[in-house]
Amino acid sequence: MKETLNLEEFNNADMQKKIEIVRSLGIYELRGLARVLGIKSPTTKVREELIENILVTLVKGKPTEPQMSKKGRPYKKLAHLDNIVSMIANQPTTEVNFETVAEFNQELPVFSYKGEELAEVSGVLRYGNISSYFIDLKNGQHVFVSQELVKSKHLETGDYIQGTAFKINDNDQFFVKELTFVNNVAFKDYVAKQYPHADQVLPSEFMHWDRFKILKGGRNIFISDDPLYIDNSLKTILSFLENENSINIFLGLDLCFEDQMFVSSKNVVQFSSQYLSGSIDGFNRVLDVINMLTRQASQGKNVILFVYDIGLVLSIIDQKFASEDKSGIQSRILLKKLVSLAEANRDGSSTTLIATIRKDDLENQILKNDLIRISVKI
Repeated sequence: MKETLNLEEFNNADMQKKIEIVRSLGIYELRGLARVLGIKSPTTKVREELIENILVTLVKGKPTEPQMSKKGRPYKKLAHLDNIVSMIANQPTTEVNFETVAEFNQELPVFSYKGEELAEVSGVLRYGNISSYFIDLKNGQHVFVSQELVKSKHLETGDYIQGTAFKINDNDQFFVKELTFVNNVAFKDYVAKQYPHADQVLPSEFMHWDRFKILKGGRNIFISDDPLYIDNSLKTILSFLENENSINIFLGLDLCFEDQMFVSSKNVVQFSSQYLSGSIDGFNRVLDVINMLTRQASQGKNVILFVYDIGLVLSIIDQKFASEDKSGIQSRILLKKLVSLAEANRDGSSTTLIATIRKDDLENQILKNDLIRISVKI
């Protein structure tokens, strides 16, 4: 038996072969498939009975409406299930959007012990009904936050929080003991405010310094092939941001040691990953940046996002989805989401994007379509 499915093999198979494949699936995948097809009480049926019900639906091609029970064990959505249903029952797959791409783990952590030493932690909250957590910006550790703390201050996904935490198990998971800051405001003083989002207007104001000018609330592209810690122009831009009355965010993936050290010396919230640290780490950094920017903008804050080597950022996102999405659709969704955050508002608040790009990436079709043609060249 198997719990996964070779989609290409299944899609190209004749009916007899598809029947054989269904018969080879494990009990959990069969239950998940039966549940989506509307077969009643799949968890009460033995394996052969499940196979028979699924094959009847496969042959007839007339699945019933899905019957998602809210009782018993929580429904476990298995990998590729939407694709299986689409091919068996001619149902469309789930639309891919930012929410489906950015799935958050909401399982409760396992507490093995309570460490005595406290660690300084910070990150962007991912809120869930069962549990809330963030990924520490320095060490990449999962840090869980009690629901009482979250609900007492009405915290939401995208809030930038800082505090202390103790270790709870050998999986490098931590639990917050005390929050000190939320969105750069002392936790004891923080009040979540509802901000009536202002109407968007055309970005028209420039931030001038040295020989550069940045379109405030717009998308700005800077062409550079030098490492960040060497390029004087990029160093000038980052130094300028330190003096801006805004929330300044730096996103840079696969950074060499020298670049990471240089950015650490600046007054910016740094979302970075180390050289060759892998695509999962980089993917999580991009998600956190998008969520933080969205949250800050919803509260009427001025935000400046500096993306270092956006071609490399896109490449690392591609690596994360390489095994499941050779078309690059999910990577493009994240890039479009990042780009679309740039905006100018009638009340004067804005989110400004500054991205660097290598000359070699100017011909990248995705970047040309989704970023370069709609951005101001610095």
